[in-house]
Amino acid sequence: MSFINLDLSNEEIIKKYFNDLCCDDYTDPLIKGGQTYADNALNSLDIQNYAKTRNNVLPIEKRGSTYISPYIRHGLISLPEVWSFVEKFEYQDKTKFRDELLWQEFSRHLYAIVGKNSRNYLNYSIKSNKNNHNYQNMNCIDSIKTELESTGYMVNQTRMWFASHFSLRDGNNWRNYEDYMFKHLVDGSRFANRLGWQWVMGSQTGKIYGFSKFQVDKRAKSLCNTCVVKYDCPIQNWPEEVSITKKTIEFDLNPEINFGPKSVKNNIDSKPEFVWLTAESLGDNDPALNYYSNLPAIFIFDKPLLKYLQLSTKRIIFLLDCLKELANKRELKIYLDDPIEFLNGKNFGSTFAPVPKYKKITKKNIPTVEFPSTRLVEPINFYPSSFSSWKKRIELKI
Repeated sequence: MSFINLDLSNEEIIKKYFNDLCCDDYTDPLIKGGQTYADNALNSLDIQNYAKTRNNVLPIEKRGSTYISPYIRHGLISLPEVWSFVEKFEYQDKTKFRDELLWQEFSRHLYAIVGKNSRNYLNYSIKSNKNNHNYQNMNCIDSIKTELESTGYMVNQTRMWFASHFSLRDGNNWRNYEDYMFKHLVDGSRFANRLGWQWVMGSQTGKIYGFSKFQVDKRAKSLCNTCVVKYDCPIQNWPEEVSITKKTIEFDLNPEINFGPKSVKNNIDSKPEFVWLTAESLGDNDPALNYYSNLPAIFIFDKPLLKYLQLSTKRIIFLLDCLKELANKRELKIYLDDPIEFLNGKNFGSTFAPVPKYKKITKKNIPTVEFPSTRLVEPINFYPSSFSSWKKRIELKI
């Protein structure tokens, strides 16, 4: 067990505790972590003209991206909060933006049901043939990688470009590239990231998103104009034809297993000694944290998992900044350990997180008191085969 001293600088913490657990050298993320930054991002959120600008890539000042996704992903801002905040904007922008919020919730619902099976093709199997084209020195792809590695962020359009290029043109090796994105994205989540890849590849809908020079010319023309292969572009056309085959899949649709309790659940006839925080819910309004305001909180960096994942320092730094601000408000201890071993035999309160690792940990270490997740949409008892079919059957919680 390693107790992490938050009085150290982020650089000192990375060097002392995470030196062999990260894939890069110390790099600050573009988006700063912490509740204050999250609140400021929400209060200054402006989605005017979002419907027209959301797909812009370059120049940067014309992007419609809101840059709030890391705060949503880590629970510093909830989807219901953002949904309510944009009520004042024009119908077209508000509707398009809320569709993106629903997509986030859809990805969480799907991941809650399929879990680690999201590593495999979902509704359709996709087979593409690796070709012999030379994809070196492509300004579009190189710039995406540079921005991701230096900032920890990608706009939605370039996420689709990257996923399409490396899933449909590289011979079915998509998981390696999805892992690469996940390592560096400060808002990296298996639910949203993998669903994006599944949608682009066609394994979620049966229809592929084909990336070609056309999109770059339209959304980031300067990349083409300055590219050394401008006149011999290897992605002049869409990816070569792929084979798409419908799959038959079955999953457990028990809502409580997938989505956790609907109300506060007392599992053990005892009182919690602390609140266990997860990376899914680090905000001041975390239900368990909020209810047990007099109890200390504990956050555990999962050492075995981090050793396997080899995340970017950008992601660790974002979390450290969130935790440092929280530690200024209440008693908080941070550890680098195996959470399954750390929580063994302890009484703790927690907020349910609909992700496989939380379920694995709490199966062996049952929370004394468990709080329901904050949701935009009520849990479902059906398999959501598509976003459109899911939207028709859901019930908003606000």
